[in-house]
Amino acid sequence: MKVNILSQLSEEDKGITLLESIIAIFVFTFICLSVVFILRNSLLTSRKKSIEKDILRELIYITEFIETRISNSMINNFSGKYRMNFKGEKTNVKFICPFSEGEEGDIVKFGIYWKDGKIMAEMIRVNKENPDFTFFEGFPGAQILGNGVKFFSLRYYDGEKWHDRWDTEEMENPVLPKGIELKIVISKGKIEGREIEKGITKFIKIGWR
Repeated sequence: MKVNILSQLSEEDKGITLLESIIAIFVFTFICLSVVFILRNSLLTSRKKSIEKDILRELIYITEFIETRISNSMINNFSGKYRMNFKGEKTNVKFICPFSEGEEGDIVKFGIYWKDGKIMAEMIRVNKENPDFTFFEGFPGAQILGNGVKFFSLRYYDGEKWHDRWDTEEMENPVLPKGIELKIVISKGKIEGREIEKGITKFIKIGWR
């Protein structure tokens, strides 16, 4: 009888130990999965914030680059190669502005346009050796100003209403727009199927008269 009782107790102990092991394994697995899930979300959030910071930094750089130059646009009503014009479309603009780098100060013909997800910029100096303010066809020698640009647009304000284009060459009495609305949206890939993008809208006052 004593042997049977001990045997029953031993079997009962084994049963309890197995159940506890199963529960322990379940709890351990649940904790591990929870930690992995939290860590994964933390990494994704950190990555998203890092990408958004990069986008914001690029938006600020592009906006400041355009604003500091286009706000000082110059025009005149001369004829021939000495004529200074401002030519703006919805996704591109050409203008002339002062530019100084180092000791010399020059006047520069700028061209900015959006194509294939890139904002491109060209810069051609006008000096005594090249006193010609005529714009080239297209944008020769343009370099990348910004990548991953999903949307880019320009509008021109005359003080009363907005226009999608502005061309002083077509004006009998040429004037600059009073302001320009610049819109940019940059996208830098996807995280979990959601696109990471940020945009900016900036009103630029044209200060040169």
